[in-house]
Amino acid sequence: MSVALKSPRAERITPRWPARADSRVRFQMLMAAVGRLLAEFGPSEITIQMIAQAASMPPATVYHFFPSAEAALLAQAAEYFKAFEAEANEVTPVAERMSWQTAWRASAQRGREIFTGEVARMRLLLGADVPRDVQSYDTEFNIRIGRIIVAKLERETHLPPIPGLAEACANALEISDLFWRMSYQRRGTITDDHFEEGMKAVIAYMSVYLPQQLEYRTP
Repeated sequence: MSVALKSPRAERITPRWPARADSRVRFQMLMAAVGRLLAEFGPSEITIQMIAQAASMPPATVYHFFPSAEAALLAQAAEYFKAFEAEANEVTPVAERMSWQTAWRASAQRGREIFTGEVARMRLLLGADVPRDVQSYDTEFNIRIGRIIVAKLERETHLPPIPGLAEACANALEISDLFWRMSYQRRGTITDDHFEEGMKAVIAYMSVYLPQQLEYRTP
């Protein structure tokens, strides 16, 4: 996976993705080390030296893949986002096809479980000191997931043409992120109350674009 960055800082904060098998092994060991560090420290506290020590590798090896600690955090964010993208691409289960509202809620709940299942993931993506380039990548990722949601609706429902729907879906994901980030920073997790408040906002917003009744195709 590559991360496209438009920042003038790109060279310093862009990970060097491994091509060879032996490099991929070292890279994954470094990613595991970053994950362990994020379970204990905020992103702004993590340094190249800490990553090297946690991975039992010389700093030169870390620098080979990551020109800076920010580059390592960006790579870790990309790894974390794979789980969310995989969930978004899953076929909607039959039991959730009662309505688009039901399907969206169920998918959001699985996303919440992905977040709350790992403190490091919440700390990197929802914390108060999330690196700005990770934030930018988060926004780009939501745009990509918005397109995936629309493609899935087109496959699974009798969706009428709706201009701007992919952008609206991306905006809805940003709304969820806002409530979830607020919850994590206040409570250390995504609470039931914040999840429900986020769902109210998302459903109300998406109801501006999607019909209240959207017929699902027979699986």
